[in-house]
Amino acid sequence: MIKIPRSIKAGLDTEHFDIIRVMSLGHFYPIIVMRDKRAEAKEHWCLQYQGTGHYFKTLKDVSHYCSNRKWQSPLIH
Repeated sequence: MIKIPRSIKAGLDTEHFDIIRVMSLGHFYPIIVMRDKRAEAKEHWCLQYQGTGHYFKTLKDVSHYCSNRKWQSPLIH
């Protein structure tokens, strides 16, 4: 299980999303990559940053979004 501070985890919808990856930017707000558990979801991937969710159809789309912002790709471990 990925350890996330309670203050951040409290704002995440862990009932409907699995947390896949947490990426640090070196300050308080991490980037959290989540996958929707619901089969009927149109966009299965969610990237949470500073309390805002951005939704994507594929993990590759998430990766492009991150690299356009000069963030680490969630595809790199």
